[in-house]
Amino acid sequence: MPELEPKTVQKELEEGLLWPVYWVHGPETFKVRELVRRIRRVVIGDAAAATSSSLFGLSEQTFDGSDVDGGTVADAALSYSLTGGLRFIVVRDAHAIKNPEQLDVLFGKRGKKEELSSVCVFISPGLDKRRKFSSLLVENVAVVPCEEVHESERDTWIGYLAKRRGLNLDEASVTRLCSLEPWSLDVVDQELEKLAISGAGSLQDLLMDPLLPRGGTEAFVESFFSRDYSESMHRVAGFAGNPDDAIPLVGLIAWNARQLILYHVGGARPNRYIQDKLRRWSNAWSFREALDLQHELAALDYELKQTPALPLGVWAALVMQFCKAAL
Repeated sequence: MPELEPKTVQKELEEGLLWPVYWVHGPETFKVRELVRRIRRVVIGDAAAATSSSLFGLSEQTFDGSDVDGGTVADAALSYSLTGGLRFIVVRDAHAIKNPEQLDVLFGKRGKKEELSSVCVFISPGLDKRRKFSSLLVENVAVVPCEEVHESERDTWIGYLAKRRGLNLDEASVTRLCSLEPWSLDVVDQELEKLAISGAGSLQDLLMDPLLPRGGTEAFVESFFSRDYSESMHRVAGFAGNPDDAIPLVGLIAWNARQLILYHVGGARPNRYIQDKLRRWSNAWSFREALDLQHELAALDYELKQTPALPLGVWAALVMQFCKAAL
């Protein structure tokens, strides 16, 4: 049986279908948590989830995989629930379970809630397909990968997370959230939470947030990638002396440079919020120049962190190297 995408599992849950065993793995912890929450809601129910029986573990139980073996988990799942209904078992760090082959008594086919006696969710950072047990999982249970979000899909996820918090983001805010490094759904959701709590209309309004460097950096990015020498030099003075502005800006420029490289080679669908900009910028930058910029940005990042007393000259040199040549 092929691995199931989270959206496929969600559709099954909406239809009232459950698997006796879910093996959820992957680096995107937000997807993992959201999937476990939705499975639990179907198994326990919204009302029962708030009752004392659930709180005191009479219908559900959580284990750490490093502390148990397969037999212990199997016994817990097959034991009678004192409140009636399904037993709900969650095992974290499931890859560390000892004697995992003892879990095979829990394997079964997908069915309605009334047809099952327990539902077990195993959470693991990955799935080593070289192991014999991994083959058994893929053949017999719902294996659900929660992979990192592809760059071309970041804007869609940002829209989903913003909607959950009742936020309407402008184009600049979405672009900045897309360019965060390191990037994950948890990181984005944290930034959106700060935005929601602050009551600011956009990330541009949240001036004290380290996500958004101050000092005209948005205008600098546009002028720099348009290779406008005089405007870029004018903007540099507004942020170069502030490391809290300048260092995050390197990451933002590097992300745009990477998008420009991908646009040149046609290797990825560009983010829709910057597609028009990439089309314009690609007329000013060759593929080779964009690669050279990426290399120089790595050196710039190092220099800014090592010699913070000389930031203006470092930024001015970057502008002279890549903008003056376009005059």
